Amino acid sequence: MIDSTAIDRALNRAIDQNFIPGAILAFGQQRTPLYCRVFGNATLHPSPQPMRVETIFDLASLTKVLGTTLVAMKLFEEGEIDLDRPLGDYLKSHYPADKAALTPRHLLVHAAGFPPSITFYKGLLPEPDAPGARRQSILEQVRQVGLIYPPGSESQYSDLGMILFGDLLEQLSGMSLDHLYQERVAAPLELPDTFFIHLDRPLPHAQRPLESFAATEECAWRDRIVRGQVHDENAYLLRGVAGHAGLFSSVSDLQKLSCALLAAMAGESDFLTSSTLELFTRRQGLVPGSDRALGWGTPIPGASCGCHFSPRAIGHTGFTGTSIWIDPERERFVLLLTNRVHPSRQDTGFLSFRPQLHDLVVEALNHP
Repeated sequence: MIDSTAIDRALNRAIDQNFIPGAILAFGQQRTPLYCRVFGNATLHPSPQPMRVETIFDLASLTKVLGTTLVAMKLFEEGEIDLDRPLGDYLKSHYPADKAALTPRHLLVHAAGFPPSITFYKGLLPEPDAPGARRQSILEQVRQVGLIYPPGSESQYSDLGMILFGDLLEQLSGMSLDHLYQERVAAPLELPDTFFIHLDRPLPHAQRPLESFAATEECAWRDRIVRGQVHDENAYLLRGVAGHAGLFSSVSDLQKLSCALLAAMAGESDFLTSSTLELFTRRQGLVPGSDRALGWGTPIPGASCGCHFSPRAIGHTGFTGTSIWIDPERERFVLLLTNRVHPSRQDTGFLSFRPQLHDLVVEALNHP
């Protein structure tokens, strides 16, 4: 029996101090969910609506690992991707000269040379006359962005590299990323609440009432509170489907996905082999001192997972207030889903609160 008193108190205090409007915390051990609790509100405006266990969240940058990287793992096992094959060998004339020598490994470990991001939306209207043409224009602008350091010489977290990688997956498969994810990941694992929401042609099961979603920011550019559409502006320009952001999910699906990954790591899954998981989840060493696995982050001082996860743990965070940490050595997972950017993206204490909460979770698991 887990004593969650300190955890519950901390989350209620975080809401009282306006760190977050609401949250769902879930964690488990030995591939068994042990705790899932709902706190606060899914939206505050125009009137408060309580968070529900079924609430669907914009995962933001968790898309990089739970979306794009998982698809890459599947294509890797199918022999469609060689991590060290230059992009120019995959698609001749698709990339400018300075990108042709980049490899999928460069992109996945954030060592390709890209700057963190560029605000492509500045000066553009939210709703274009030709959405498809705009998407292709933004992708071409990403391909033309100048590199700021030689590939492989350092590691700098970048949305742009993952946008480029998502585009590569689409080009190789001949499918849009939302359909590719549904076919390779969501359908095999039976994840009905996990999907991209294409702004023009959403998959049928992605068409949900607005009340199903946690609200995000009051966006001045779109002149509304964003709910049921991707929060990230560049992903919005890309019509809601991108390698760096755009995936949505529920806590139920993410618990199932976490347990599936732990099973695969133990060699007890048909979804992915343990050798693929071992390859993608260990630090790559491409850049000395980097904590980066392929797509995934690993524990370092000051990480969002706190101080008590093993060196074999993997995880990631999302700008909207989401995070996942999976520890195969201790067979644990921790999921934190919040709407911390609602109604404003200004951090009021959440970023320092999150590792403290993870420490409380591990202490509860260690001393049931």
